[in-house]
Amino acid sequence: MKHKLLLFLLLLPQFLLAQSGHTLRGSIIGSQSGEPIGGVVVRVLNQDLQTTSDLQGNFSLVGLAPGKYTIELNSILIQPKYLHVEIASIGDTETGIIKVQELSSTTTDLASVGQIDAELFDEDGGTSTQEVNTLVLISNDVFLKNASFQLSPLRFSPRGYDNTRQQRYINGVAFNDQNRGVFNYAAVGALNDMTRNGDATQFTQAGSFTFGALGGAENINMRASAYTTGHKATLSLTNRNYYLRGMYTYSTGLNRRGWAFTTSIGGRYANEGYIDGTYYRNLALAFSAEKQWEGGKHSLSFVTLFSPTVRGQQGSTFKEVYTLTDNYRYNPNWGYYNGKKRNAREVYTFDPTAVLSHIWKITPQTTLTTGLGVHFARYGGSSLNWYKGADPRPDYYRYLPSYFEDGAIKDHLLVGWLSENTDYTQIDWNSLYTANLNNVKYGNGDAIYMIEERRSDLFETTFNSTVNSQLNRKLRLTAGIEARYSISDQFKTVKDLMGATHVLDIDKYAERDFAGDFDKMHNDLNRPHRLVYKDGIFGYHFKYHIYSASAWAVNNYSSRYWDFYYGFKVKHTSFYRDGQMRNGRYPETSYGKGKTHSFTDLSIKGGATYKFNGRHLISANFSYGSEAPLPNNAYVSPRITDGSVHDLKSARILSGDLSYIISLPSFVGRVGVFQTNFYDLMERNSYYDDTEKTFLNHVMYGINKIHRGIELGATYKIDGNWSVDVAGSAAQYYYSNNPGGVKSAENGKIADEHEMVYMRNVSVGGIPQLAGTIGLRYFINYWFLGAHLNGFGRNYISASPIRRLASTYATVEPNTPEYDAYKQLTTQEKLSSGCTLDLSVGKMFYLGSRSLSINVSVNNVLNRRGVFTGGFEQGRYDLTKPNKYASRYFVMPGINCFINASYRF
Repeated sequence: MKHKLLLFLLLLPQFLLAQSGHTLRGSIIGSQSGEPIGGVVVRVLNQDLQTTSDLQGNFSLVGLAPGKYTIELNSILIQPKYLHVEIASIGDTETGIIKVQELSSTTTDLASVGQIDAELFDEDGGTSTQEVNTLVLISNDVFLKNASFQLSPLRFSPRGYDNTRQQRYINGVAFNDQNRGVFNYAAVGALNDMTRNGDATQFTQAGSFTFGALGGAENINMRASAYTTGHKATLSLTNRNYYLRGMYTYSTGLNRRGWAFTTSIGGRYANEGYIDGTYYRNLALAFSAEKQWEGGKHSLSFVTLFSPTVRGQQGSTFKEVYTLTDNYRYNPNWGYYNGKKRNAREVYTFDPTAVLSHIWKITPQTTLTTGLGVHFARYGGSSLNWYKGADPRPDYYRYLPSYFEDGAIKDHLLVGWLSENTDYTQIDWNSLYTANLNNVKYGNGDAIYMIEERRSDLFETTFNSTVNSQLNRKLRLTAGIEARYSISDQFKTVKDLMGATHVLDIDKYAERDFAGDFDKMHNDLNRPHRLVYKDGIFGYHFKYHIYSASAWAVNNYSSRYWDFYYGFKVKHTSFYRDGQMRNGRYPETSYGKGKTHSFTDLSIKGGATYKFNGRHLISANFSYGSEAPLPNNAYVSPRITDGSVHDLKSARILSGDLSYIISLPSFVGRVGVFQTNFYDLMERNSYYDDTEKTFLNHVMYGINKIHRGIELGATYKIDGNWSVDVAGSAAQYYYSNNPGGVKSAENGKIADEHEMVYMRNVSVGGIPQLAGTIGLRYFINYWFLGAHLNGFGRNYISASPIRRLASTYATVEPNTPEYDAYKQLTTQEKLSSGCTLDLSVGKMFYLGSRSLSINVSVNNVLNRRGVFTGGFEQGRYDLTKPNKYASRYFVMPGINCFINASYRF
């Protein structure tokens, strides 16, 4: 009896445990910060069992029977992670510390300033080991993180690089178009939840998916398994280009059969945006599917997305107009028609995209990623056009009061502008329709005024394959190949005849300058005297065919004190123009396949980091290479002829930087210097020349530029609640030589005039060369408050080459009115400095497995009306009377607000 009682007492705990189930325990920390992460949902797949980690990152799952399970970890703060665990038959099971990847700030939606994420409450932990992973510190650069959020609305660009210097990938496939060299963000508009995940490399540093680019590269991960399981709904209100944004995303997570699906729908809308006469309409859809097999050894994913958009554009104008209207939201592009505002400049975009990607984990140390992308872009921008009629633009310089010296006309215009009479200040649509209707009734029915749509369509296919291999404990190899083919279709169509019956397809300037020469005035000699009707193509039509293939490799070496990398890339590019019209000014070179231009380019790069210890590092990077010219810049007047710049050649770029990096438990910072030298660049400017009375294309070639400066970024955590952010850059971006230039008139009046352009020491326009931000953040109990003061200066308007031609001022003598005009017209205007104040507040609510995030941000320009952020010189000039209307400006107006709420369930 005693033995039976003893046996019963020994088996009782196991009996009770069997009734209640076993417990799985663990702790979740960030792989980058090393700090615990709370609010992570821990779920057993295919079981109605889940829990949430506490503020210390700890979790316990109770009620598990012995056996094997797949555990899912997900949160809006991390990349989803899956674990395979086996629950023992006796006792509890401990997973130990689980490291998860925190969402990188480089892929955060910049429109959601103030949004709650891991960076708001996880401290940047340090480590005393000298085997520190420098990629964690460098790829999450504190300067870029602080500057990107605060300074981008001020047109600030790190190191002064334009967006052609940045590469964008989707699931490892390149998506910068080959004609203009840029990534079209309209293709992913209102799909923010689908584009948050990814990997990034800063500047020329080594990465896992690309050789890299001068301005950095980003790979957007849109594979279905990368998204948190469940639903997410987001609603945003703002007074920017759009007023309302809504998004809904659903993801199944990875099921036991290895399938995962994610879909998202979004949209943005404004009947009228913050700028007068603008509007915004956008609907976006995305679908992603992924299949994994052999325990995740293989993954095949497919994603498709499109985001059609229609929007009314804002236009630049003269300072005089802003003063007369006392309105920094003034927009010359609209006028009243049938009692409603109508914008003459509208943009229509439609970019369906599909990506097929395969990941093969060949060994635990080697992964091969292969992808195929197909992209079609339909881009159209509308504009008023006129023939034998007065200029319909309300801010045409001859319609402004200051054009007239004195007299009744000047007074009459002043009264009209100051009274805000839209017959003066905006487009008079009724008078334009009346002119057309009268020509139908009493004339030949030609359109005196019309709206044309300038199309720039693109069809592109891209193949990428990249291998990542950890060769040994210290050496890692990343290499890849890429092949691309693009067709860029350029033409314009009749969008609205405005009451007329047709358009005659001739060049109005050629008709004037070559009276009686019927061949020269025709845009298409294959179809002379052609009448064009609604939606018909007229004016010009040509295609670019662009081919490229490249191969690259980068080696990374890591040791106790030193990390370094080196790599190379070879690329072949060829393109040609295929004219669809035989232009009367260039009948021999406008129609059919043109000359093929081919280039083979080589790039090399390298870098090293010395680790004094786990907290103090010095890093240096360099790169040198050549790159083929973009087709968009290579041709002088591509709309009418195949002619290109003489001796077309690749540009060369030499770049280097040196940084000191510090990472302490309460302080993270970087200070660095950089310099980039550009050689043999090309730029194309197009403008109407008042002297020649025609439309000109002006290409500068052999351009040299220098970008150099110092940059600083730091975050100091005062305690567990308060943090201070600082970022700033002081730089010089300027032309370092006097390049050559070639002018060509589209009406044939001027044919390829070559002349030096005096650009030496002229600043690169449109980019602040001095910018900084300082901010204070407070976090407690998932409440976030922030305030940042941002400033910028040394911002210049973009210079016009025609003002700086050698021949223009060859006879100018000192101490003459012409000399004073020369000095005024060649002195580049420096815009006033400006400041903004950003205020933000947010709160995260956890409701079991559900979460709600609410944040509000306000960006206030510290000027009641706004601040000039950019501008450009016009081609117009007059040495005897300096033109007061020679520059147009862009404005950042007033106060911008953003309210965002996201609910995950």
